[in-house]
Amino acid sequence: MSTALKRFNGGARAALTTLLLISILLPPVAQPVRAQGGFNLPDGFVQEEVVVGLKLPTSFAIAPDGRIFIAEKAGRVRVFHKGELLAEPFIDISGEVNDYGSRGLLGIAVDPAWPRRPYVYLAFVYDPPEIKDRNKSGARVSRVVRLTADSKDLNKALPDSGVVLVGKNSIARYVGNPDQGDAEPFSCLDENKRPVRDCIANEGDAHTVNMVTFGPDGALYVAVGDGIVNSRGNPRALDIDSLNGKILRVDPDTGKGLRSNPFFDGDPDSNRSKVFALGLRNPFRITVDPRNGRVIIGEVGNQKWEEINIAEPGANFGWPCYEGPEEAASYADCRPYRSGELAVVAPTFAYTHTAQPARGAAIGGDLYLGRTFPPMYRGAYFYHDYNGGVTNFLTFNADGSVTDHEFATNMPGIVQMTATNDSLYALSIVLGGLYRIRYTGAATRPTAATATPRATLRATPARGEEAGAPTATPTPARSSGAAAGKRIRAEVWKDVSGSDIDAFLKTPQFRNEAPTIVELDRLAFPRGSGVNYGVRIRGYLVPPESGDYRFFISADDRGALSLSKDANPANKVVIAYTPDWTNAEVYDKFPEQASGPIALKAGQRYYFEVLYKQGDGKDNLFVAWERPGGGIEVIAASYVEPFNE
Repeated sequence: MSTALKRFNGGARAALTTLLLISILLPPVAQPVRAQGGFNLPDGFVQEEVVVGLKLPTSFAIAPDGRIFIAEKAGRVRVFHKGELLAEPFIDISGEVNDYGSRGLLGIAVDPAWPRRPYVYLAFVYDPPEIKDRNKSGARVSRVVRLTADSKDLNKALPDSGVVLVGKNSIARYVGNPDQGDAEPFSCLDENKRPVRDCIANEGDAHTVNMVTFGPDGALYVAVGDGIVNSRGNPRALDIDSLNGKILRVDPDTGKGLRSNPFFDGDPDSNRSKVFALGLRNPFRITVDPRNGRVIIGEVGNQKWEEINIAEPGANFGWPCYEGPEEAASYADCRPYRSGELAVVAPTFAYTHTAQPARGAAIGGDLYLGRTFPPMYRGAYFYHDYNGGVTNFLTFNADGSVTDHEFATNMPGIVQMTATNDSLYALSIVLGGLYRIRYTGAATRPTAATATPRATLRATPARGEEAGAPTATPTPARSSGAAAGKRIRAEVWKDVSGSDIDAFLKTPQFRNEAPTIVELDRLAFPRGSGVNYGVRIRGYLVPPESGDYRFFISADDRGALSLSKDANPANKVVIAYTPDWTNAEVYDKFPEQASGPIALKAGQRYYFEVLYKQGDGKDNLFVAWERPGGGIEVIAASYVEPFNE
């Protein structure tokens, strides 16, 4: 199949075949979750906690022998084996990973022939050593590497076993502007402005190399975003000589393109020889149909649309010329597509962004073909919307259309879902845990929440809508409720240099010196308080009503908000933070500033903790929430009880 495909709608699309899933061996039995505010699941389904205590987990892979490898954003790979999260990581490549914004270690796969082939594959944004100390938000590049496990201890990678499979030329020489993101000159271009062989660009803080997974033929599939927000650079998604904005299909031993690929040109090392599908902006999660090799893609949306695509070899989904059913403004030459000379494949399903209910970031999931879920779910495709914290599933109709059903709500921060014969696994970057959903009893028929087939639509993603990126622009916050004489205690340590929270927590001042106490009437630290200080605010949040809450934080220089599932500080997880400075009460500069929806019960006490580091004097710290049915408000002292040591 070539790029000369007609852009066709659902009526012209061949009927979708039932999608299969390779069943894999399950890990040790998990314990049921006993936290307040768990996933809201259909009757008969239960949520089980597999592993918690992870730091910003982004991806996971279940090995055939049952162990689970879990990637953390900063660059560590954790191992869950025999019911235990091991203290020592499989590997720590944080020194090579740029994790600014939505960058980081985002994809992991285990060789399907494990442990005979003891290989683990990682996809991450690479920080070349020559520019490692330059602006972290500046342009970088991405890589896919293969690691070999130690035959004497499969929970550890052999030292120096890493082999770069994709991105051998993702090096400092081909980074366009390491001091400024989304700016020219663009990366991975030669002196003639043509794409460099085997180089993945990443000017933006998102749309990176996202996922690695295997197909039924043993090929390694790699999902790569367009790497940029600047619209002058995103036309490379349509250029088959660029690796950006593509689904790649390569040999897992060599990283070379396969002869059966649609654009193979006789040279397995050429970029186009590695391309399976193109015209994508941010294919954050993919899965491969093991029966026919079709790739199911969750595309994180742009300004209006989210989409689920099904790609056959050579499929072109048209970004940046199309968004949803509409033509999109673009610096690309879209005339061949709009004239019909070249065309793009419409998505299988697409939906629009909404504020109520919150929808706007499609996280691709997986196919369920086991036998333990009720019949309606068998052959269904599960996917997640990050902004809404909701998981839906698509069923496939005989006429080639699809029906969208709501499956579960109150699932905050899901960044990957994987199905097995009897379970659906969900990884939450917000909760810092991996969870398992199983069916244990009779269930009612699920509601078709959006049952109208929309197979003619197209979707593409925008800045601020990545995984971990709630996108509705908040209105300026006002204080939430009267303080009623209550005060919040803020602990302040002075003369602490730098702007990094981790460095602040390691300083002698924080460890040894008694802090100064400042009393607040809301979760906002007084501006103009000086330079070089750190703050910790602890207490118990007491919601006034039951329902879904969302939390927001702004800070200059850095701030982080943690929340526990109960009153126990040991159960706290980071739910929102600022990866860099923000203006006061601006909550949408970075996706990490906002949490997903979190179910809280009225009158219950939930431990929270705010850490804040100020460096250069342009200080601000504001913590807000969005209560059920309300707007964004700075949290007042009337909803906070003091922390008891």
